[in-house]
Amino acid sequence: MKIILLEKIEKLGQLGDVVNVKNGYARNFLLPKAKALRATDDNLKYFESKSVEIRKKNDKEMASAAKLSGSINNKTFVVIRQAGENGQLFGSVTTRDIANILSDDGIPEITRNQVSLVEPIKALGIVDVRIDLHPEVSVIIKLNIARTTEEADLQEKGPLNNLDIENTEIDSVVDVFEEGVEINIDDSQDVDPDTENTPDLDADITEDEANKKEE
Repeated sequence: MKIILLEKIEKLGQLGDVVNVKNGYARNFLLPKAKALRATDDNLKYFESKSVEIRKKNDKEMASAAKLSGSINNKTFVVIRQAGENGQLFGSVTTRDIANILSDDGIPEITRNQVSLVEPIKALGIVDVRIDLHPEVSVIIKLNIARTTEEADLQEKGPLNNLDIENTEIDSVVDVFEEGVEINIDDSQDVDPDTENTPDLDADITEDEANKKEE
């Protein structure tokens, strides 16, 4: 099907371009989402008559999106979810969830269709997600998905810092263990001098006197 693009479409064309696409792509996505018009004679004339107005509207929306991008690009959003010991979520984080997260943070009019996600997120961790604020303006946000805010803080610090924390805990255990060993060694070496095995000198003297008498 031949269509007129009403906005930039990635890997397809720019606003105003007339392109050929598969019928299903046009009918199921581009036309119902008002991203394109059928390239009929009437629509071509309509677009020509409204092209200046359409382009001005697009420029205004792009400027608004660019302004918003400065405040949320690379921003981290903490998402608390239940998960098993292996880090797998009980459920998933979907494009709809992400749109709602942005809405709850005061970022308006972001729909699930603007969230670029190959598949739902099903594990704990920090995930980069692309948000298309406008056909020509995209940002990357970070989702810090954790079971608790404390766990999210550890994930935010990164694996090296987490390792330092674990090593500190291990060192503390080793120190306690070593102190215990030293105490045990000291205890095992503490011998009462009064109980030490000493030679019986009196017995040796008595035995010598008896031998002399026999001689």
